[in-house]
Amino acid sequence: MRFILVLLITSFGATAMAQNNCDKWSHRPQYIEAIKAVAQAEKYEFAELCSLPEVLDIEAQPSHTVTRDGEVIPHVQIQLHMNTKSCLYMVRNADLAITSQRCYSGW
Repeated sequence: MRFILVLLITSFGATAMAQNNCDKWSHRPQYIEAIKAVAQAEKYEFAELCSLPEVLDIEAQPSHTVTRDGEVIPHVQIQLHMNTKSCLYMVRNADLAITSQRCYSGW
């Protein structure tokens, strides 16, 4: 009986680990396009980035930058969360260019 329980837990755990971190954004095309820009910059295919085992979560949210002249430039902020670090990318809405990126320790 214990063997079956361990087998079930292991099976469901492996299935959960193989999830696609981009599915939750499928209803937000602007976020998907920004994630694609990050994937391209990091030399991954979109589907590959979405299912990398080391990426625990992909966060997307609207953001902006402000120039010295006060011009507001809309962006999407993408964060890739991993075990020991996270990486943040600012993707400009107009042309999907990554205007800044940085990684920081999660410890």
